[in-house]
Amino acid sequence: MKTFVVQIRETWFEVRIFISLTIVTIISILSFLSFKNNLSIIEIAGGWFGLSAGLSVHYGYIIIAFLVLFATLIRMWAGSILTSKTVMAFKIQNSKLTISGPYNFVRNPIYFADLIAFSALSLCLRPVGLLIPVLIWLHYYQLIKYEEEKLIKKFGHSYTEYIHSVPGLYPGIRQIKSLFNVPLDFKINYDGFRHNAQYILFIPGLIIASYTGKFIHAFLIGLPAVIDWAVIHTIIGVSTGTSAKEKSLLKSKEFSNSKVFRDILYAQCWEDPEMDRIAFNTKPGDIVFSITSGGCNALAFLLDDPAKIICLDMNRFQNYLLSLKISAFKTLGYNETLEFFGVQPSNRRWEFYERLKPFLSEEEQLYWSNKRADINRGIIHCGKYERYMQLLKRVFSILIGRKIINELFNASCIEEQRILFQKKWDTFKWKLFCRIFLSRAFASMLFDKAFYKHLEPSFSFEKYYRSAVRRAVTELPAKENYFLAYILSGNYLTDNLPVYLKKENYDFIRDRVDRIQIVTSGCHEFLRSLPGDTISKFNFTNIFEWMSIEEFTLLLLETLRSAKDGAVITYRNHLVTRNRPEIFADQIIPDMKLSIELRKRDRSFIYKAYVVERIKKNICHS
Repeated sequence: MKTFVVQIRETWFEVRIFISLTIVTIISILSFLSFKNNLSIIEIAGGWFGLSAGLSVHYGYIIIAFLVLFATLIRMWAGSILTSKTVMAFKIQNSKLTISGPYNFVRNPIYFADLIAFSALSLCLRPVGLLIPVLIWLHYYQLIKYEEEKLIKKFGHSYTEYIHSVPGLYPGIRQIKSLFNVPLDFKINYDGFRHNAQYILFIPGLIIASYTGKFIHAFLIGLPAVIDWAVIHTIIGVSTGTSAKEKSLLKSKEFSNSKVFRDILYAQCWEDPEMDRIAFNTKPGDIVFSITSGGCNALAFLLDDPAKIICLDMNRFQNYLLSLKISAFKTLGYNETLEFFGVQPSNRRWEFYERLKPFLSEEEQLYWSNKRADINRGIIHCGKYERYMQLLKRVFSILIGRKIINELFNASCIEEQRILFQKKWDTFKWKLFCRIFLSRAFASMLFDKAFYKHLEPSFSFEKYYRSAVRRAVTELPAKENYFLAYILSGNYLTDNLPVYLKKENYDFIRDRVDRIQIVTSGCHEFLRSLPGDTISKFNFTNIFEWMSIEEFTLLLLETLRSAKDGAVITYRNHLVTRNRPEIFADQIIPDMKLSIELRKRDRSFIYKAYVVERIKKNICHS
């Protein structure tokens, strides 16, 4: 059993990037706010050489840009040799001992590069900024001691000899001299470049700042690369360490070429189920077909008492998530379920998981048993999309401010929300945020290109999402919108939960969860396997915009064949517009009035259109 000290050191290592970022953030805020009237370190140093403040900043920023470039090249070199899977893993990766390239000169070249970059950038701050390299050095010293203890246990005498011959954090005189005597074997591959470029935008930013004299310009230009690196680091970090047995059991050649199917993309459904429930008007005896996604909407559809709900997803991990949620309903009480899902705080989530694990299949158990961090965080937060939302939430908190966000959810009417948006929200900072974080370039870093395959190149993400947020804040009641609450606060409001998590619905859903059939397949293949006249309601979410027009048409053909006469189809248009082709004009009839009416009430404000269509199979020919 691990001692408390060992557990602390292990946890310290696993969250090391967040500790680094916290140190830099706190000291930087202190520099900008508490010591804003002081000269920067670079201005003070320039004064020692008789330079004016302007010249000190101009030449100093250029020198700092070259130091950051040097640090970036070292980091990319080291990362190219060690690979991102090793560098970014939250746990120590000790499958092999690496002593080539920069590891011939210093045992921890990545920490060395970071110290150079942090030390250089801290010169742009007030004197309090000198705490950054000091605290980072202390932080890295603890990490190095912990890593070396683990590596000595693994490699024994080989690693001990390596420690004696190569310095830990700074190259010594012998190593510097050897730079001129041995080939450097300098190389940077795509992996090393992509996953170690967190400082790279500071270089042009500093050059620009050397002429404007404003470090804020370097900061704003450099920040997106840091955020991208932190997000990618987290994604790669939590995905490493999968057991060989799990890899063997879960690997699928069919989906291996797409990042979309490598883990949970959505931990929640981001479509408003109330719209589908109104459009469906489900009756006992109906069979509902739905894309699984986060599974929330399928559970909500049980409230209308259908005979069966078929949940399909090509991503098996989305189905594992729904299976876990169903098992929670079967096993846990209402408040325990809210705790386990992550709606309410809890330190018992792993205990709850152990209770419901017997209801899972072997594959599902293998997957979730290796996701302890996700379980402990709460499963509604474990999707890639939710991690992106959590990142946006932190930025919103800084950019908009918690006070304004709280005012929004406490507003008594829409007019109050409009005034708040116009006076306190729609600022230059907000527009700059949209340009960076709601841009196509930033989204493409985080999500698979398959999302945007059928999207026009000229489509403006920034304008689209700015308009969507404006609508959410100025046209929809905020206190009733759990989607907006999650984006802005990282969780639901306690008095406005998704319908499937409301206390009055819990027992009704629990008694019917066995009516859900979970299928891992493509839509076309599965619908083709069904007899004709089977399905009463179809919830296709927004999957049609992933398809070409030809694929969309073929899927609608199978939908028509497998549907009952009078069946209802619902789907969303997010970025790509899809409507049934004219060849189906006599058989698939749009309900334009209901579509428009429901779209106005859509709490999931990111969709530009909601489509309701009705199937008419019994066609009379004269």
